[in-house]
Amino acid sequence: IDLVQTSCGFGVPYMKYVGERDQLGPWAEEKGKEGIEMYWEEKNVTSLDGHPTGIFEKNSDKI
Repeated sequence: IDLVQTSCGFGVPYMKYVGERDQLGPWAEEKGKEGIEMYWEEKNVTSLDGHPTGIFEKNSDKI
């Protein structure tokens, strides 16, 4: 096994549809725009295999 990933599951529907999950909205609201941007910078600068994504260089005007 080279890589195993986990997910918080906040945006994933239940196996038997019983409704929408509501954790993601409040989590994002609590972080605010600056907190979300910091989270993106922490989590999205490298790919799963460790390569630079370049996401902030390409999209710096969209943040």
